[in-house]
Amino acid sequence: MIQASCVIGMMYHISDKFDEYLKKEMKKRKIPIQPKHAGLFMILLANNNKLEFKEVAHIWRKSKSTLCDIVSRYSEEGLIERAQCSLDKRNVYVKLTPQGVAYGRDFDEIAHEFLFKTTKGLTQEQVEELKNILMVMKENLSYKG
Repeated sequence: MIQASCVIGMMYHISDKFDEYLKKEMKKRKIPIQPKHAGLFMILLANNNKLEFKEVAHIWRKSKSTLCDIVSRYSEEGLIERAQCSLDKRNVYVKLTPQGVAYGRDFDEIAHEFLFKTTKGLTQEQVEELKNILMVMKENLSYKG
């Protein structure tokens, strides 16, 4: 039986290697976004490029004040837009500009390349099984019981 620390260590190692790969690719592609903020662009791109502010904060697990600072920064740089809901002015939507979408696609491509490298030698069925297992693990961490 594999020790729990070994499994967690492997997950940490993969995460650490992705961070390194992401930073290297961002530098090579001259993407002017902090690597730690790449998740914001990936989340918006994965959700049809528009989400309510509070949904982004929940998905990305950032406080609203932290997210506000980050969105303001990239709004000033022309990568993200904010829009109020026409029905309820209290609801604010966050959306990528065309340049923000382009960077979001870059991040998606980088993630795809990394996934391809890390799953080399696995069958498509094994990759799907891995994805399903990771989804269950993620849900287990989200459970509040």
